[in-house]
Amino acid sequence: MDLTHRVDFSLDTEMSFEEAMEFVGDVPRSLQHADFLAELQVLTGEPPRVQAAIPVSAALFGQRELPFSSELQRTSSGARLLPLTIIPTGPGWAEVAGEATVSDLGAGRRIDYAFVVTVHLRIPTADRWGTQALVRMIEFTADAVLRKVTQRLPETIAKAAASSVISV
Repeated sequence: MDLTHRVDFSLDTEMSFEEAMEFVGDVPRSLQHADFLAELQVLTGEPPRVQAAIPVSAALFGQRELPFSSELQRTSSGARLLPLTIIPTGPGWAEVAGEATVSDLGAGRRIDYAFVVTVHLRIPTADRWGTQALVRMIEFTADAVLRKVTQRLPETIAKAAASSVISV
């Protein structure tokens, strides 16, 4: 089962253009308030890789984590996340793609974000009514978690950006 959610948002900031460019390329800084991600880390290398997991709590299965890995690319106008293929060991995995574009507005900067998060779940074949009900419950839970993650991204990044503005 695959579920996908997209979120697009913009935020205005008083950061300089250079500071905004650094902010969008610094994943731990821009996602410092993302308590909906587990084990967020950036692995150095060329290009760097962002890894984390999306925690999912399903009534019958307990707490599970859906890992993801994305390549971080800096662009001339911001940064981009490209999902990488992973070999999951648990019930599923996620793909996170995104782009952040910095625009100079003269008196300030605007950062436009576009994220696409896809969750891949391994679920049993629904050949009986009990299994079909279980599959629907798993789908509902995963969709609710994915919706929550994509809904919280704007406020999380905005909070990090606000705390990153250097006072003069």
